[in-house]
Amino acid sequence: METGAGAGTETATGTETETETQTMPRYEHTDVSFDVPRDWEDRSVVAFSVPAKPGQGMAANLVMTRDTLAAGEDLRRYGDRQLVEIARRLDGFQLHARQEITLGGQPALELRFGWRGQGGPLEQRLVFVAGRKPTVLSFTATMPRSEAARLDPVFDRILASVKLGQG
Repeated sequence: METGAGAGTETATGTETETETQTMPRYEHTDVSFDVPRDWEDRSVVAFSVPAKPGQGMAANLVMTRDTLAAGEDLRRYGDRQLVEIARRLDGFQLHARQEITLGGQPALELRFGWRGQGGPLEQRLVFVAGRKPTVLSFTATMPRSEAARLDPVFDRILASVKLGQG
């Protein structure tokens, strides 16, 4: 059995998988790019934070994540499932609002809630929007409760600037 370059469908470990023979798409970012197997899910996380002040326990931040909708699940059901899980996990959880909004021209669901973090009371805004099927994008803004009035307009501007890819 031939191994290494030019081995065709045979490798040192046996027959190649579909992933090994496919042309891999390129992941592109301003700081890095690399190839990934076509059948892998993009689970990348994007995070930004306010510069921390000396002695500050928690810096406000915005995190965008990707997830996959369950079979037969729509955005509303996904949001409800997440809400139940969040309420169960967070100490002192208090839902302030659950509303349907628009994000990047698409229907979205926003949850606003507070809870007790290790460094004190926190406020969070969680916005779900459908991406390319079956992906859901989640934008989570987290801030100390004492900073919420000042930072809510900043997060409003960030969310208003969202442009979604065509899919």
